[in-house]
Amino acid sequence: MTDDQFKNLCIVYGFAPSRSLRELLDSAAAQAVISEREACAKVCEARYMGDNNREDMEARRCADAIRARGQA
Repeated sequence: MTDDQFKNLCIVYGFAPSRSLRELLDSAAAQAVISEREACAKVCEARYMGDNNREDMEARRCADAIRARGQA
C-alpha cells in the first residue's frame, strides 16, 4: 500500500494515521496474501490426485510454485 493509499484509507474511515496502524494494516494484508496463496495451492493439489500421471505432476508443480512465491 502506498503512503497516499494509506492516508486516504485513514480519511475514509476516520482513523488518525500512525505508524502502528500502518504496520497493522501491512501485516493483515500480508497474512491475507499468504492465506490466498495457500488456498490456490490446495486447489491445484485437489485437481488431480492419486494417478501420478502428467496432470498430477503439473498440479503439484503448480502448487509448489505458488507456495514458493510466498517464501521469496
